[in-house]
Amino acid sequence: MVERSVYRHSDNSEALDNIIIDPFARQQNRENENIELNDPGSQTGELPTLPLNLKDWLHNSEYQILKQALAQARFNQRKAASLLGLTYHQLRGILKKHQILAGEQ
Repeated sequence: MVERSVYRHSDNSEALDNIIIDPFARQQNRENENIELNDPGSQTGELPTLPLNLKDWLHNSEYQILKQALAQARFNQRKAASLLGLTYHQLRGILKKHQILAGEQ
């Protein structure tokens, strides 16, 4: 780890004042900044009452969000993937899982 910090510090004439112990900490902080937390009052859908079948509920919720993203992106899958924070190939896999075919859209 020290070697990585020395390598990143390009000026050999100055003392190394910052040793990065966790090289992924900066990336995690940026990711955490990008996540917006919704307050419970701003949610459009309500949480279901318990008991429930979690797998079915998650499957149906994911399906509805996919349909909404596709409609908002005018069925452009690359734009829909971007809206959902997914890659194009990740979106295609989820569409296949939900059997949402191009002809159905």
